[in-house]
Amino acid sequence: MDETSIKPANGSSRRTTLIVMIVALALVAGGFGTWFALFRPSGVQRADVERLDKQRGIVDNSMNLYDPLLQEFTARYTNVVAEVDDDQEKDLVLNQESDLIKRESEANTGRLDAMANSPVVQEDGVTAAFQKFKENYGAVIAYSDQQLINTANITGSVGGPCAPLHRDLNVSGANYSADYVKTADACLEALASAKDKADEETVALLTGIEGVVKGQRDKQQEVLNQTEPLARLAKSTTAGVALLDINDALNKVRTTYEDAVKAKSTKLVEDANSSNAELERVLKTRLESFDAAAREGK
Repeated sequence: MDETSIKPANGSSRRTTLIVMIVALALVAGGFGTWFALFRPSGVQRADVERLDKQRGIVDNSMNLYDPLLQEFTARYTNVVAEVDDDQEKDLVLNQESDLIKRESEANTGRLDAMANSPVVQEDGVTAAFQKFKENYGAVIAYSDQQLINTANITGSVGGPCAPLHRDLNVSGANYSADYVKTADACLEALASAKDKADEETVALLTGIEGVVKGQRDKQQEVLNQTEPLARLAKSTTAGVALLDINDALNKVRTTYEDAVKAKSTKLVEDANSSNAELERVLKTRLESFDAAAREGK
């Protein structure tokens, strides 16, 4: 009887102690929250500026990852398109490699959004510099995402259905003209599809390649249209001579594209670097104001 009466008392004591501890912790937490809200210095603090400057540096450094990621993607996808016939395997490489770049873009976008939530960017001396920084680095992110699409579209068409035109067809074969027309039709269809979601420069490139391929395709079709042996031989000779100029024509289209892409990317990088330097300067000046205030306080 005595033992049974003691056990509930002990259990009640432990429960009471636990409740007291929980209440005490709640009061401490509430008190700390109240202290933080009431006694934390108001306005922008040095730590806020330092944090924003650190985030700026992280975003700037992360942009250096895009080039190697795009190069790796281009190399792997080009190889699989050239060597593998299985569309499922091509799609697997495309998705795996592009996912790395997409994740990097999402991370950078998140970093820019986090910076935008800093109280520092609301200050008159910082707002304009930060908005320019966010705009220019956002443009770099968007451009890199677009380059992913462009590279996939170019590789999938020029390196895919169009590749046999200069790689597999036997120029001296009896069926060369027929094979060329058939392959060229598949190439032209792929080039037309590759324009989907591509940017202006890439569309111009694909359109230029289309023009060259179509011109050669039509000459080979003229060979097939001839029923007389001598007339067919004459057309075949003309088509053969035209093929000698195809590399120059394609190189001209490629060079125009590369120059346009280089000019565009160079402008984006220069704008981003300029806005980064300006934001860094503004934040450095803001940090110096804390140092000056501290000296005055002494």
